[in-house]
Amino acid sequence: MSNPPKPHTIDDPRHALISRVARRVREVRKQRGMPRRVLSELSAVSPRYLAQLEAGEGNISIALLERVARALEIPIEALIAQESPCGREAQRIAQLFEHASPDVRTAVERLLKG
Repeated sequence: MSNPPKPHTIDDPRHALISRVARRVREVRKQRGMPRRVLSELSAVSPRYLAQLEAGEGNISIALLERVARALEIPIEALIAQESPCGREAQRIAQLFEHASPDVRTAVERLLKG
C-alpha cells in the first residue's frame, strides 16, 4: 500500500515558491492599481485562476505565468526570484511615491524621465 501525499508545509520549497509568486503578483497588480479583471483580460488568464494564483492555491504553468508577467509589464524573473528584484530602498521609495500627493508624483516623474 502506498503512502498518501503529504500536505504542503511551510518549509516545503514548492510551497515557498508558490507563496512568493502569489505575493508578488498581488503586490505588483495592486501597485499598478490594476483590478484582477483587467489583468485577466490583458493576460488571457481567467479571473478565477488569477484569484487562485494570488491566494497561493494555483500551480500555474510557466507559459501562463509568463503571460501574467507580460501583462504586469515585468520580467517573469521578478515573480520567481529568491530575492526581491527591487532592493529595500527601491521598495521604500515606491511606498513613499504611492502615498505622495499628485503634485509630488508629477515632479518625481518629471525628474526621472528627464
